Amino acid sequence: MAVLVGWLMLYVALALVGAVTMAALGLSLREWYRNAPLRREMRAQPIAFRTELRWVRFPGPPRWWAGSELHRQVELIIRGDMVRVGAPFGLVMFPQCYFRASETTIELSRNPLRIYGIDSRDEWIIVRGRQDGREFQLSMTRRYLLDDVWHALIAAGSVPVSGGPSPRPRRKGLNG
Repeated sequence: MAVLVGWLMLYVALALVGAVTMAALGLSLREWYRNAPLRREMRAQPIAFRTELRWVRFPGPPRWWAGSELHRQVELIIRGDMVRVGAPFGLVMFPQCYFRASETTIELSRNPLRIYGIDSRDEWIIVRGRQDGREFQLSMTRRYLLDDVWHALIAAGSVPVSGGPSPRPRRKGLNG
């Protein structure tokens, strides 16, 4: 009898894991299909700007997602006036954000978090807009050359509502 109860608990645990996995995949696939028209339109245009971001805070992460931030391996791709921020190769299980740059505003913000008593000096680009009738806010940063990302978003059609990132420091040449 104890062996039968043990096997039954194993089957229930496996069924529960399968149900949670299918629910998470279903939520990801819903977003994937919702972005399909923009993805198709985006593929028809050449890449104007592509870079890797250091940190990205995604809007409204799914409940199963452990947090709304992704570190490393997050790409920003601009094609025409369309922007994609997400995992490389468009992996389904990771957050993806597609939007038209012309329907967004961008502003610069300092990271307000204090970690272990140290003030962060990171600058973040905050993108706000509407996607499928819903408002979203996406925050992104990278360690160097954030001004390139800023200028690429403006060139794609985003409207700046604040000044841009601080200019990168100039390196002196060998002779001066």
